[in-house]
Amino acid sequence: GVSMQKENVKKSIIYSGLIGTGGYFFAKLISLFYVSPLNSILDSAQYTNFYGTAYTFYSYFLNIFSAGFPFAVATLVAKYTTRGDAKTILLIKRISISFLSLTGFIGMVTMMLISYPLAHVISDGNDVKTMQTVLCILSIALFLVPVLSAFRGFVQGRKEIEEYAFSQTFEQIFRVGFLLSVSCLCVYVLGMERKWALYASVSSTVVAAIAGLAQIIAFDKKKMPAIQQQAKMQKTKAVPAKKLFREFILLAIPYFVVAVLGYSDSLYNSLLLPIGLQLKGYGEQYDLILAGFNFSGTKIIAIPMILAPGFTAALIPHITVALENRNMKLVRSNVLDCLNIILYIGFMLSFCIFVYAGPINYVMFSSADLELSTSILKWLAVEAFTGTILPVITNLMMALGLQRHVLKRLLYYTIIKGVLMVPLMWLVGYPGAILSSLIGATYLIYSNLKEASRVYQIKFKGLIHKFILEILACFLLWGTASVLNWIGLDGTEGSRWLCFVKLAINGLIAVGVYGAFTALMQIPQTVFHLDLNAHFVRKKA
Repeated sequence: GVSMQKENVKKSIIYSGLIGTGGYFFAKLISLFYVSPLNSILDSAQYTNFYGTAYTFYSYFLNIFSAGFPFAVATLVAKYTTRGDAKTILLIKRISISFLSLTGFIGMVTMMLISYPLAHVISDGNDVKTMQTVLCILSIALFLVPVLSAFRGFVQGRKEIEEYAFSQTFEQIFRVGFLLSVSCLCVYVLGMERKWALYASVSSTVVAAIAGLAQIIAFDKKKMPAIQQQAKMQKTKAVPAKKLFREFILLAIPYFVVAVLGYSDSLYNSLLLPIGLQLKGYGEQYDLILAGFNFSGTKIIAIPMILAPGFTAALIPHITVALENRNMKLVRSNVLDCLNIILYIGFMLSFCIFVYAGPINYVMFSSADLELSTSILKWLAVEAFTGTILPVITNLMMALGLQRHVLKRLLYYTIIKGVLMVPLMWLVGYPGAILSSLIGATYLIYSNLKEASRVYQIKFKGLIHKFILEILACFLLWGTASVLNWIGLDGTEGSRWLCFVKLAINGLIAVGVYGAFTALMQIPQTVFHLDLNAHFVRKKA
């Protein structure tokens, strides 16, 4: 019984992490598919730009008015669930929903108030009315989405990771379905102006948030009676609301700062990247490089980076519970499990982006200069890896209760990148933007892991040993891909569909080689705690 329980605990953070990642992955995948149909429905560079820019502002506002709070909810719920304090759990739920309704409402009003000046800036003075309407529609979502995130934080803290993942996917499917069907209806069936398709597309976020709320509230109704019953039986009182609210805010502030500083990369790419490119004197390549960094490249490197929120969602309740139970051995193994998986999958995916940058660009984005786009994506593969591992390490440190230094280091990282970005671009061109991230990231990873190892006696020797073998396996993957390219499986000319098939076959074989070599070295077995021999013995029996 005990070994069985141990096995379950071992698997749980890995299982939760992979389920969480799966939810984000499907949500991202769905959002990749609507881009080109939407472009042809809107049929205007200006409207496409309105759509993209409005969402950039919306994401930033959403970050400011809700970031960190769902994580704080999850941490508190996990903590008081471990203590078996049902009355406090119900109180956390009431506090978090009222608080996030309030911040969401303030966010909505703020965005509505500044929609006119913002629209003026974005649209260069033409068609301000349309842009303002787009921003006002999105501001309604700013009220609804934080409330939805409060429910998700609650579900996450109860370790209901399947519902957490389902909720993300459900909301995205609903959004994309509404976006494409209603904007098609407006333009092709009712023959309305294209701007109505633009309004329909941004309304999809509002409609999907309402649908998401309905779904998670229905789930919640099924789960609540058990907690309410437990609260009735409970002899002790709940933690006083004032004390609980203070704990909630103190937990949320670091996560909030992390979210705002973590967002600095995309702000730098919007503000400092153009300055650096102009200094270096890129002529006709200027727009192409900007598009590579801010649009096509970002869409591709988002794929490995999905691992981060998926594992962070699993990390917080698991580590909180292990710390509550003062089970340091479990804390250490949770940290190592998490990092091992991120390195095993995340490094390989980022490396694949580097190896297949050419065919990916050719198949997915019609580029005027394939060589330049390929080179940009190869450099961005570095950012794909740091962007996967940094949030996980930061959130690990937060869950371990080592917030103070983390925030200071994050601030240093933001300063290092901000100070070095333009000078490095002036020296070496656009790769300077990536190098500035890399210097900051190296400092951040090293200093955080050093502190974790000091405070919790976590030994990273095994992790480093596995990582060296994974790097070797990636070179084998590269060699395999090069041989396959040489015999004709290179997807960079001719029909795009044919190139897609070539890319898929080449990729599957090369990743197979990575898998086989690492399995020989026993890496996936130790990382995922699989006993393959026992599995085969059972089959024979």
